[in-house]
Amino acid sequence: MKEIKVLCDSEITIINLKTGYIYKDEAEVQADTTVDPSDIRRDVKIIVPDIPLFNKS
Repeated sequence: MKEIKVLCDSEITIINLKTGYIYKDEAEVQADTTVDPSDIRRDVKIIVPDIPLFNKS
């Protein structure tokens, strides 16, 4: 079986669980010193392109 390397993209969403605020990036989270780190949720979405599994013949 031949190994196939797949390049994937990802999207990270950072949300304050108490206020519902969505941060634009990790730097904004670090700048907000009033929030408890346990109140931050990071959702990671992995975007995988179509993978050709069968030979075209």
